[in-house]
Parts: sequence; C-alpha cells; structure tokens
Amino acid sequence: MTPAQEDKLMRKADRIFGVIGLGLSLWFYLESRKFHYMTDFTPGPGFMPFWVGVILAVLSGFLLYDTFRREPGKEDGMKILPKRHALYRVGFIFLMLFGVLITMPLLGFPLTICLFVAAILLSLERYSLPKSIGYGIAYAAVIWLIFEYFMQMGFPKGFLGI
Repeated sequence: MTPAQEDKLMRKADRIFGVIGLGLSLWFYLESRKFHYMTDFTPGPGFMPFWVGVILAVLSGFLLYDTFRREPGKEDGMKILPKRHALYRVGFIFLMLFGVLITMPLLGFPLTICLFVAAILLSLERYSLPKSIGYGIAYAAVIWLIFEYFMQMGFPKGFLGI
C-alpha cells in the first residue's frame, strides 16, 4: 500500500470515527436532558454527561474538520506501532498485572503491590534487588498510608491479615 493510499484510508477512518463521536455526543446530550443539571448548590447527575457530550462534540468536529483540511505529509506513511522489544515490555507488564489480579485476594493489597513494583523495577528497569524491594516497600507503604490510614478505605486483606 502506498503512502497516498494509507493517507486516504486514514482520512476515511478519521471521518468515520468523527461521525461516531458526534453521534455519541448527541446521545450523551439527550441522555443528560433526562436528569437535573444542578441540585441545590452542586452539579446534579446531568452535569457530567452534558459536558462529556459537549467536549466530545467539539473534539469530533475538529477531527472531521482536520480530515478535510490536512494535506498528506511525510509522517502519514510512518508506522505507528512501537518496535518489537517495546511490545514485549508492554506484554510483560500486562502479564504482571494479571498476576496482581490473581494474587491480590491471596496476599492482600500491600504485599501484592510491593511485589509488583519490585518485580517491574527489577526486571524491566534493571534496578538492583535491594533497591527494587526498597522502592516496592516504600510505594506500598505510602499507598497504604494515604488510602487505608488517612482516608480509611479498605483494601483486600490476604492470609496474613494485612
């Protein structure tokens, strides 16, 4: 596929997405009209969908305008995906997050997050083992302090009770 054909295809995709975005923004607006915009002195349940619809309409309208205005450039033919090594790193992070999902009920939040941060720093960022564990403990402690202690939100507890 030549760069001119790719640009034409990308413009078509942008136009389709722009029309879909305008349709969604209209739907958000119509749904927001079913709720009160304000309740007493605070925003009501219709406030957020209204503004999401307005912002989406503006962005979709600009995308549509841009597809008719822009001229093909040399960056239109460039690949947008990262190189294979970067994709492996992203895939590894997703696997680690899946591991967090599995181990959270068993180990609890603080221990799982500590291990996750340490594993990411050790394997992807090539930190030393003591430094990775130290940062993992510090990160988990700060998150626990903010959410569990100050805000009194409950985290999943593991078999150790933490």
